[in-house]
Amino acid sequence: MTPPSVRTYPRASISVILAILLLLGGAASAIAQQRDEDEAGWVGFVEGLETCLADKQPLLTRGYECIGIFSRACLKHAENQTTIGMERCYLDEYRAWDVMLNRYFRERPKGANGAELQQVQRLWITYRDRKCAYFRSHYAGGSMARWLGAQCMADTTARRTIELRFFWQDR
Repeated sequence: MTPPSVRTYPRASISVILAILLLLGGAASAIAQQRDEDEAGWVGFVEGLETCLADKQPLLTRGYECIGIFSRACLKHAENQTTIGMERCYLDEYRAWDVMLNRYFRERPKGANGAELQQVQRLWITYRDRKCAYFRSHYAGGSMARWLGAQCMADTTARRTIELRFFWQDR
């Protein structure tokens, strides 16, 4: 599977976006959830991840092999060997996993445990946001804070997405 081409963004746009994300902290996931999952540019990432997951059985062990497929490819480019470039690579992958996570959650099985899953999901979002905020605060002032926080968001969201896909398939 060939990853989609690496995005390039004007430096001013990146700075503005990153400043907003840093100010909002954990609110980044809430903003992402409000976007349409068919937003141009994310469809290829999502389709690539779906294809990767479709080939992984058992999903709850081999599905984790799909985590990082786009960020690893993105990080190979020289222009992404900066803090901002690394952060962008991880945030792009995070966004694709988040689109899928929201899809699986919306299409979750209805019934007696639907309310329980909703409560678990709310607690999980709090956990993820706090966990990843800790990376940013632990390395505050250092260049690692930004990309480690973004990597945490991508990895943690990917793992939860794989779990939700498992429940979604096992209805």
